[in-house]
Order: sequence, then C-alpha cells, then structure tokens
Amino acid sequence: MPERDHYRASPRRTCFLVALMAVGACGRTPTDGPRSEAVVERRDVEDVFLLTGELQALRSAPVATPRFEGGGVQIKWLAEDGAEVREGDRVVEFDSTRVLASLEERRTRLRQVQIESEEKTPTLDAELQRRQAAVEQAEIEVKKAALEAAVPKDVRSVVEWRQKQAALLEKQVALTKAQADQDAFVASSRADLEVLEVSEEKARRDLEAAERSYAFASVRAPKNGIFIVNRFWREDRKLQAGDTLWAGFPVASIPDLGKMEVSALLPEVDHGAITAGMATRVILDTYSDRSFAGRVEEVGAVAPESRSGGGFPVRVSLTETDPTVMRPGLSVRVEVVRRLFPNALSVARGALRFEGARAFVSRRNGSPAPVEVLGCSPLVCALASGLEE
Repeated sequence: MPERDHYRASPRRTCFLVALMAVGACGRTPTDGPRSEAVVERRDVEDVFLLTGELQALRSAPVATPRFEGGGVQIKWLAEDGAEVREGDRVVEFDSTRVLASLEERRTRLRQVQIESEEKTPTLDAELQRRQAAVEQAEIEVKKAALEAAVPKDVRSVVEWRQKQAALLEKQVALTKAQADQDAFVASSRADLEVLEVSEEKARRDLEAAERSYAFASVRAPKNGIFIVNRFWREDRKLQAGDTLWAGFPVASIPDLGKMEVSALLPEVDHGAITAGMATRVILDTYSDRSFAGRVEEVGAVAPESRSGGGFPVRVSLTETDPTVMRPGLSVRVEVVRRLFPNALSVARGALRFEGARAFVSRRNGSPAPVEVLGCSPLVCALASGLEE
C-alpha cells in the first residue's frame, strides 16, 4: 500500500508527518541532528500546569515546650523524626538540671517556713496565756479594791476612804491597760501567724510549680501516630538535641493521616496561571504510580519572603488519602488541569518550533507549517488550525 493510502486508512490520523525536534525554550531554533517522525492524531488533550509541593496534615496534635521557670530550656533528647509512637510514650526530654536545683531549694525553703511556724506558734500561745493571766489578775485586783472602796465614808476616816477610792481607780486603770495589751497582742500574733501561713502557702506553691516543671521535663505523646519534628526557627533545619526553646514553642506534632492536603508554591512569574477551583492530580514522588484527585482551593495573593525562593502559596485539597503511603512533608507533583480539549488535533510538544508568539511544525519534505496552539500538556499540544485532518 502506498504511504499516502496507509495514513488515510487510519481515521484518527492526518496525512502529515512532522519532525520531532529537541526544543528548549520557546523561540529557540532547533539544532541540526537526527530527526524522528511524530504523527498528528485526534485525542483528548489537557492544558496542564505543573507544580511541586509537599503533603501536610489538616489536623495534628501539637507537642509544645512546657513552661519552665527562668526562661528557655534546652532539649536533652528527642524521638526520631517520623517514628511511630503510642499515646504516653516519651518523645521529648528537656534538660532538668536547673529545675532539679530549684526543686531542692524550694523544698528547703518550705521546710524552713514550716519550722518557723512550728516554733512561733507555741511562743505566741505562751505569751497569750501570760497576758490573759495578767488580765485575770487585774480583774481580781479591781474586785478587791472595789470591796475596799465600798466601805461607807462614815465608817472610815476621810484620808483612808480617799486612799481606797484612789486604789480602786488605779486598779481599774491597770485592768484597762492589761486588756488593751492583750487585745494588741492577739491582733499582732494573728498577723504574725497569717504572715507565716502566707509564706508557707507561697513556698508550697513554688515547690509545686518546680515539681510540675520537673515532671514536664519528660514530654509524652498525646496520641498514637507518626512523630513529626518541627523546623528550628533560626535555621533551615529540624530541631535537635541541644537547641534551646521557650515555653509554648512547638517542638513536634502528631498529624492525623486521614485528612491531608498539599502545600505548594507558584513562581512569581507564573502568577495568574492557575486559579481556585481547577481540578488536579497529585502524584507522590516516592510512589509515581499512585495518583490522587484534588482541586486548587486557594492561590495566595502575597508572596512571602523565603530563604528557599519566593512564590505564591497554593493550597490543594485531596478527595481521598492513603495513610499507608502518605506522610506529611513528602514531595509531590501536582498536575493542574486548566482546560480540556476533547477530540482535538494533537502533536508531540517537542515537534513544535516557536518564533515569538507563532508556532510551526516541519513537514517531512522540510517545509514549515504554521499552526495555532490551543494548549499543551507536558508532552502533547492541541492544535486549532494549521494541519488538516
């Protein structure tokens, strides 16, 4: 069969053959060298935009630095990044040397306050009893003086009667003073006891705080899962033993592997190339044969500063996840399907030669054929015109 008849017999192909050329950037002239033939055929062509990103969990249980008195605390030991842990397992150990010294100091302080209180109470009780006895004695003296002063004036001489009246007054004054001294002592001793109680309570609270800090030196896993160590805020690396952290700083997390999404960066030069709502295919770098459907949920409007290069943040949701192969931080390739061209004339992307905004293919006889390109996948481009079916 002649060659022309052979290609006419296939309804899905055209009667044109194009030379497949090694093409770099758009507008670059192809280099001389061996050429292979590419066939124009009808097929569904997707306009695909490629992104790279990494998996991240939608929810995770945080493992944070506990509150230690005196500022920062150093990591002494850390579970291996990516290790499987069970609830209650020890995952982080902080340096407790300073906490232990504080713990012993506060135990000593509490005991000192308790001893002072134990010694003070009997002393105050004895002094109070002495003052109460003084009041009782003054009351007896007043009663005796009152009996003496109650003798009628006619029975005694004027001088003696006046002496008895003066003695009664003196005893009453002494009683009043003794009662005042007792009341003042009761008030002051109560205040002293309250100060001791407050001091003891404060010493006890300080000791309990130190004991909690010592207990917090060993951090336990809040749930079963994968232990993911966070990055150090000062350097582009994971946290490790010897790093000093402050209260509340997130050390690690245990993600929920059942709900995950993709975090990616769109280069600044490509801003506007994709929009929210576009369908995606997510392919794991470690499992290139696995593809997970998703969609673009959000494209950031601001490109944050980054040591590793700029870009606009892109968030891609997944319709399903596989906890057996998916782990937070794993690299993925995201194919964003911007447009679908069903049953379109298509040609291998490498067969196109671009000159500015124009595109050409080379026929077998070497003559260029200008074509109008609708869109391209990584390997194939859909044509609007330029080649007849």
